[in-house]
Amino acid sequence: MCPQIYDNTDCFWTSQGDYYLGDDGDLMDTESDPLRSLVQEVRTRAAADPGDWAVFPTVGAGLRDFVGEPNNARNAEMIKARLLAALAKEGLINTRDMEIKYLPVTLDKLLVRLTVRVAPTAKNAGSQYITTTVVYSYSDNNVYIMGA
Repeated sequence: MCPQIYDNTDCFWTSQGDYYLGDDGDLMDTESDPLRSLVQEVRTRAAADPGDWAVFPTVGAGLRDFVGEPNNARNAEMIKARLLAALAKEGLINTRDMEIKYLPVTLDKLLVRLTVRVAPTAKNAGSQYITTTVVYSYSDNNVYIMGA
């Protein structure tokens, strides 16, 4: 089955939530990289807990529930399920287009790599997937974004 089209335009922001200004002085958007919007949304939902965003109170994977838990396969599978549910909410990403792999990197950190199959379009330069990687810390409930 073919993946969905995930091209979209949104404000362009960093992994810390800072906006960029374009050459014209206006807020920069993701029109030149329409899959950047999807990457930003994936990262936001992975890092957020429900209630963090007043305007969108249900957005977020709620990984804070895992603080202090052991970094084992059972908890990694539960984090994976939580991320899949958060990313499928409101139809953001079709679950059949997502693949999540994880790897424990320390006693309290789990590396999570999410790949989303996307329909290649002229706007997204024929891309077939996006990949983003985060590290979840069980000890401080932080999601560290890997890359820009």
